[in-house]
Amino acid sequence: MKNLYQLLFFILFCFFFSCKKEDARYIYPEKEVITVKGLEPNYVKISAVDKIEINPEVSSNKEGELEYLWGIYQKNVQLANVNMDTIGRAKELNYLVKEFAEQWVLVLRVTNKKTGYAQYFSSTVMVGTQFTRGWYVLKDENEKTDLDLFLTPSNYKPASKVENVYSTMNGKKLDGKASLIRFNSFYKSETNGKFDNTRSLFLLSEKDASVVKVSDLKEIFDLNNLIFGGVSVKKPGLFGMDFLTFFMTNNGQLHSMIGQGYSFGKFGGRKIKGVDDAPYSLSKYHLMFISSYFFDELSSSFVSSTDRNLNLVPVVDNPGTQLKANNNNKTLIYMGMKSRSPLGGFAIFQDKTDPAQKTLAQVFPITQNFRMTTTNLLPTQKIYNGDNFSLLFEDENMIYFSVGKEVWSRNLSNQFEQLQFTVPTDETITFIRHRKNNGTGPEAPFAYNYVIVGTSTSSGNYKVRMFTKTSGNLSTEPLLILEGKGNPRDVVYVSPGVSTGTTTFPDTF
Repeated sequence: MKNLYQLLFFILFCFFFSCKKEDARYIYPEKEVITVKGLEPNYVKISAVDKIEINPEVSSNKEGELEYLWGIYQKNVQLANVNMDTIGRAKELNYLVKEFAEQWVLVLRVTNKKTGYAQYFSSTVMVGTQFTRGWYVLKDENEKTDLDLFLTPSNYKPASKVENVYSTMNGKKLDGKASLIRFNSFYKSETNGKFDNTRSLFLLSEKDASVVKVSDLKEIFDLNNLIFGGVSVKKPGLFGMDFLTFFMTNNGQLHSMIGQGYSFGKFGGRKIKGVDDAPYSLSKYHLMFISSYFFDELSSSFVSSTDRNLNLVPVVDNPGTQLKANNNNKTLIYMGMKSRSPLGGFAIFQDKTDPAQKTLAQVFPITQNFRMTTTNLLPTQKIYNGDNFSLLFEDENMIYFSVGKEVWSRNLSNQFEQLQFTVPTDETITFIRHRKNNGTGPEAPFAYNYVIVGTSTSSGNYKVRMFTKTSGNLSTEPLLILEGKGNPRDVVYVSPGVSTGTTTFPDTF
């Protein structure tokens, strides 16, 4: 037995020292690390005008000669292999931007020729054109719709103006009075056989619609070609996008298109209501973010929808609601979005049986479970006779509206109403909007937060006044005034650094 113990001890002794010897064989050398300084995370450039000029500081913790390769490729290309174009092979890059207006990825590959080790670094390049930065005013003259562009090369203040830029670039105007303008960076259009994300503007009038590329303002589709199968009646009402789906209405009927994924850039056929395809007509007012909700003016009912559902989806009442979501016998005068998360807004209703009865409702649509809390509006209150409503989005709890020549505010927490501004006697208020964007990085000089009031004058001209605000009260005088010909109906700011995912105002009124 003693000999057995001695044998076991000898075996364990040999095993231990063999492991120690084996461990010594696997001492790894220091990993190579290449460091680059002077490469910014984002660049904003104008195509055929600006250069990308970078002279980075590059070092490695290993000896050897470094070689460089600069490349650029388009971001968010759909159903296509990403091809990177080589634009430089020296450490210093001096490259005239030639790419079209879109987001691109700039790549720097640094290789140690001695060790063979390579490391990649990247930045986002937001490429624009003369059309991709400025204020767009949607207007109409003599029942024809067009666009004016106010260029802002240095900051939010316009330096020059391009009148009737839509008709100049497309040789036509839209029929009918102007309605709304929307910007989107996820819309798909064909480029060289590929369907890419295209920074686009959607223009709606009472009788037509057009989607154009921001890069050159050229039309992609008119209303008849924007919907598969065409349309027999041209009467667009709304356009917007929630997290996954584009929606638009024509003649009160809802159409959808996938927002993130494969798409030809066209909307599908009309959605039906119920198994028997009951008649419906949707209001232009809606709530839209992760989910989307619409109001059927015929049945006085809220409905929901997705891109994968052929039907309008009915909603149900929350037990705590003060106003039914279905068959409530109301006309929707206005509805705006107050917050994205949780999704919510405010609506103004008028009773169909007793039109003198008006109601202000706070709307909480949670997964088709509708809860609305209501406040009766009195004829003595200014909002009772209000028009051109605009709800502040994710700011003070205020709504603005016009009464004749006056712009009023109403505090939605305590119902206090206050006169904010009075337009001259020869002007008529045509719209009020809240527009803001919290610019950061290259977009910091272009940050803004305005309550915007559009007016038309008796002489056929317009003014778009942009007010800052403090605790919901407008500045005494507007910070900016945009002026042109016609009747203004809507306004939007576009820049290379703004996308649908970063803009801080929603696709609602």
